[in-house]
Amino acid sequence: MKTIKDYIESLFLGIAETSQTKQLKQDLLASAEDRYEDLKSQGKSENEAIGGVIAEFGSIDELLEEMNIKQEFIDEQGYELDEITLNESSDFLKVHHRAATLIGLGVMIIMMGVAAFFASMALYGEGVAEGFGLLFVFLGAATGVPLFIIAGTSIANTNKKLDDRFIPIQVKNEIKKKKETFQRSFIFCMVAGVVLCILSVIPVVFFGAVYDAEIFGIAFLLLIASFGVFFFIFGGVIMGSFTKMLEQNYFISDEGELGPRAKAERDDKKPMWFQTLEKVYWPIVVALFLLQGFLLGNWGSNWTIFPVAGIAFWILESIFSKNG
Repeated sequence: MKTIKDYIESLFLGIAETSQTKQLKQDLLASAEDRYEDLKSQGKSENEAIGGVIAEFGSIDELLEEMNIKQEFIDEQGYELDEITLNESSDFLKVHHRAATLIGLGVMIIMMGVAAFFASMALYGEGVAEGFGLLFVFLGAATGVPLFIIAGTSIANTNKKLDDRFIPIQVKNEIKKKKETFQRSFIFCMVAGVVLCILSVIPVVFFGAVYDAEIFGIAFLLLIASFGVFFFIFGGVIMGSFTKMLEQNYFISDEGELGPRAKAERDDKKPMWFQTLEKVYWPIVVALFLLQGFLLGNWGSNWTIFPVAGIAFWILESIFSKNG
């Protein structure tokens, strides 16, 4: 434990010693001791446990920033800042993991319903498809939409409990570890999604060239692509939950209605005009895309507006945002 204590002392070299920094050192040491014992109980050697504890420390700048935020809040409000706990952050991630599955399944089922519609059209003709085939579409929607509602409601309820509460370094460090653990799964989801979406084109080409049945190929395209889309959604939603916790000091439940603490932090990082631009930027880009397509018929190269707009927005954000 002496190694850990010496390491904590080294973090504070060159920093004025105050009652707050003393308390911070004591808190860090107590937390480190608990983590050390936890790692030892997991069968880690002494060196492995010490290395694990040290590796989990955040930077001293982050710790001091957190301490200053808390102290400023106490000075202004007269009571301690409401923090998100480790258990609450764990519940937040679990809810988003479950929601990722539900949303992914919902989209996949709806796409399968549409695939069944095209398959029935190819097998039995348009007359049957308009009746029997549409049944699959409605069944898919009737199954998928409730899954969206369940997932959305659970996320909204969880987010509301955490809204505008402070996210401490301890919570961020724990989430950072979970994000690193999930990174390999995320890469797999993205690769699998891309591969499946590319492979989904093959049936269209095959059935069109060999059997002159493009519609049947479209059915298989939607079926295969539905699995790819599931992977995209599953990986994206879970990774997004990590990012949501890591990239802000105060939890934001609704981007359109920030809490007072989150709003103050956002105003400090981004000018008001840029926050307004963020809300209308992409709708304007989409509107320009549609206008140019319908008025000029330039659908072939019109899609380039999106990467160009993305690069332009990134440049603006880098210049005008303090986080850029």
